[in-house]
Amino acid sequence: MTKRLQIVTPVFNDWQSFLILLGDIDSAARDLDWQVSVLAIDDGSTEEQPEHTSKYHEHIHEVRIVRLATNVGHQRAIAIGLSIAVEEIGADAVLIMDSDGEDRPQDIPRLIEAAAGKSDFAVVARRAKRTNTAIFKLFYVLYKAGFAIMTGRDINFGNFSLLSRNYARRLIMQADLWNNLAGALLKSRAPITSLLTDRGHRYAGQSKMNFASLIVHGMSSLSVYSDVIFVRMLAATGVLFVFSMIAIAAVIFMRLATDMATPGWATTVIFGVMIILMQAIISTLMTMLLLLNNRAQKNVIPLRDYRDYVLTSIVLTAESSLSREVEPA
Repeated sequence: MTKRLQIVTPVFNDWQSFLILLGDIDSAARDLDWQVSVLAIDDGSTEEQPEHTSKYHEHIHEVRIVRLATNVGHQRAIAIGLSIAVEEIGADAVLIMDSDGEDRPQDIPRLIEAAAGKSDFAVVARRAKRTNTAIFKLFYVLYKAGFAIMTGRDINFGNFSLLSRNYARRLIMQADLWNNLAGALLKSRAPITSLLTDRGHRYAGQSKMNFASLIVHGMSSLSVYSDVIFVRMLAATGVLFVFSMIAIAAVIFMRLATDMATPGWATTVIFGVMIILMQAIISTLMTMLLLLNNRAQKNVIPLRDYRDYVLTSIVLTAESSLSREVEPA
């Protein structure tokens, strides 16, 4: 029996790139022994969806476009797509990729090959070569370093990944997936196989990712490890408290118990250290309260809640240029 591969890709208005992507996926699917289908998650686009796609694909079994009721963002669109691929379509494996061409369809066979012989797998693409600006590369290095320091984990991959059905189902049961795919995959502790790939060139148009979006994306991945970050903050505050108390005690001892002269600015330094220490303690306490309050809130579980965001689902088959609307489950 032929295994079913579902490719999930979020789209926001960039339908020109999506149609080019279909052609490249079709070329990649030609020599695969998988039944390849494409699931596009329309993240509240304001431009019209394509009505027919049959001329863009010959080896793709099915193209399905799911329109969301509102724009939920790139990562949440992926979470919804994963949920549909596993829960409704029943794919044997799910491949996540961006629709703008920067995740290259010609690398799909390599990802599948890396998973060969495994019943369960999580294969991620790492960038061997980047075409970003120097400023972007600098901030990316700082982001990776900050992530490692605050979480104790290395993050060196993005959305481009291949997941077995079981691992995909594990992810869609995690609230963390609603914030960030890469962070949730790391936290799931599923064994990860990495594959070096080059970044492709954007098919058309301009990227909608600006500096603010990049910051939010980085913070979203950190939010997955909020509990770990809090513990590290608590430990750092404890270390700061101990060293501060030692420094303050040493200065007081020098002034009261010895004849040693102390600099005139020693008192100012003591008060400065005490202020910094109090700020660190208050910040840690506030973080603890926010974290505990968040645990009392109802989290979004993609598997349970994704249907609330689905407006319509349209299937465009390769056998004909006709489309049919599918009722959301």
